[in-house]
Amino acid sequence: MQSSSRKTAFLLSMCLLVAGLAGAAPSLAADAAFDGATGVLTLPVVDVPGTGVVNAGLRLSKENPIEFTLQSAQVYTTPVTLNNKSAQVRSGGVLYIPSVQVGSQLYELNMTLIKPDPITFGNLQVVGVTNVTPPAPDPLQLSITAGESRYAQLCASCHGNNGEGALQGPSLTSSALTTFSPLRVKINNTMPLGNSSACVDSGSSTCATDVTNFIINRLQR
Repeated sequence: MQSSSRKTAFLLSMCLLVAGLAGAAPSLAADAAFDGATGVLTLPVVDVPGTGVVNAGLRLSKENPIEFTLQSAQVYTTPVTLNNKSAQVRSGGVLYIPSVQVGSQLYELNMTLIKPDPITFGNLQVVGVTNVTPPAPDPLQLSITAGESRYAQLCASCHGNNGEGALQGPSLTSSALTTFSPLRVKINNTMPLGNSSACVDSGSSTCATDVTNFIINRLQR
């Protein structure tokens, strides 16, 4: 009976809180997020029975034991599709958060309503933890970065730091060579002048490719 009355009090408090804030649906982010600098836990989608789908922000109000206090909530007035990342208020005033990233890990959490005014959740339970797999490096970006370094070493003295041209070399920003293959062949076979073997593509080097990618994607844009 006590659990039921606490849940009712929570739902009434939530309804009162969001009633004056309902408006156009805010920008919908994909996942819950915790900002360690501010202590704010943002839940873009929370399914609240009797209220609707809510965008909620909770602030870390106590660290030992961990407690979060609701600081903002807004009901979506346009339809929002729930998915397996949507947070839910479950029976007994349990707030279930299926996925929130903290550092390099994703946490699945349960918290329980411990105070209805202000709405505060505690009794944090970690249901599961998974490591976040970092995205694979972009091969083109890696090549551009390597090419920038090689350009500074081998090309800038003749063509200028920004490809603007100098006494010994023409401008690369207005060059007729603006596509990858012809420019790579030019660099691979003839550049830099007097030392064309310094920047070639071989089994152990991608210098010509990297410098070409840097020129096309940075200097010629």
